Amino acid sequence: MATVTIQHITKAFGENVVLKDFNETFQEGEFITLLGPSGCGKTTMLRIIAGFEKPTSGELYIDGQLVSGGKTFVPPEKRSIGMVFQSYAVWPHMNVFQNVAYPLTIQKVNKAKIKESVERVLGIVHLSQYAQRLPSQLSGGQQQRVALARALVAAPKLLLLDEPLSNLDAKLRESMRFEIKEIQKQLGITVVYVTHDQTEAMAMSDRIFLINRGTVQQSGTPEEIYNQPANQFVADFLGKVDFFKGTAADGYISFPGMNGQRVPYKGPRNGKVEVAVRPENLYFDENGVLSGVLEAQYYLGDVDDCRVRVGDTLVRVIANGYVYKDLRVGQPVRLGVRDFIVFEDDGTLEQQLQIQT
Repeated sequence: MATVTIQHITKAFGENVVLKDFNETFQEGEFITLLGPSGCGKTTMLRIIAGFEKPTSGELYIDGQLVSGGKTFVPPEKRSIGMVFQSYAVWPHMNVFQNVAYPLTIQKVNKAKIKESVERVLGIVHLSQYAQRLPSQLSGGQQQRVALARALVAAPKLLLLDEPLSNLDAKLRESMRFEIKEIQKQLGITVVYVTHDQTEAMAMSDRIFLINRGTVQQSGTPEEIYNQPANQFVADFLGKVDFFKGTAADGYISFPGMNGQRVPYKGPRNGKVEVAVRPENLYFDENGVLSGVLEAQYYLGDVDDCRVRVGDTLVRVIANGYVYKDLRVGQPVRLGVRDFIVFEDDGTLEQQLQIQT
């Protein structure tokens, strides 16, 4: 296990600043996810930790040892890290055992130790029975597990993963999420994981660092970031959400776009606000505080994804799949509201939601 201490790291390519004053410590045994849209700087941060990039300013420590900063630079092979890339990068002419053994082979580890280490890690990733197969005889998920085993075989202090599941189909991605998390728990290894997939981040992380335009917008547990977003960008990026303009006064928020309909509010804000509502926090209830007309519904099996016209505003509601047969398009409905998030309406909503591409 390893701690990673990042002290005020900035990275620029020419005049393009891709990381701005990243300052944090990743603790031993933590599963850290760097999350954000394409081009936000998350992979650059991972490459700095790995030693593939040097920071423009700031310092990086692994287990208290300075590895990047000032005149100091420790190359990747001396940082005791394992890395798994987006591409499987397994050698097609080597079987599974040889692929996994490669890092130990080039270190000239004796054959008995190689055999012991490879067999141990193949057991961890559930590939023991495939040791003699070539990569062409494996599925995509199995090839990714070969790459993971190869990263783990030398017992690194730190495991870095750069969007390792993006080439897999949806079911494989889901199963591999839990496999990687279970392996991390079993080994107690520190993991830094890069993804743009918010579901992966929610399912796997101890802490998430949500980055946009090179700046950490918020860090915290999945629950903290999902339920207490620091700004509109965070609320929008992590999960489904709709934003509605309203006015907070006298214990209520009223919505001009919903013909002045209102919801109870006991929070501290007054005046113009932006209200973020996650569609799973709305539900059909004959005594609900909002009234509208069901305009569309999409049956997805486990849920009924609905659109309700409330005044001039279209509101998304994700209801239990069982309600599908009880609803019909065009019928009047009422909506209850479990929860919502209130931001100051400072005119920056569009700017905060802008995603760098």
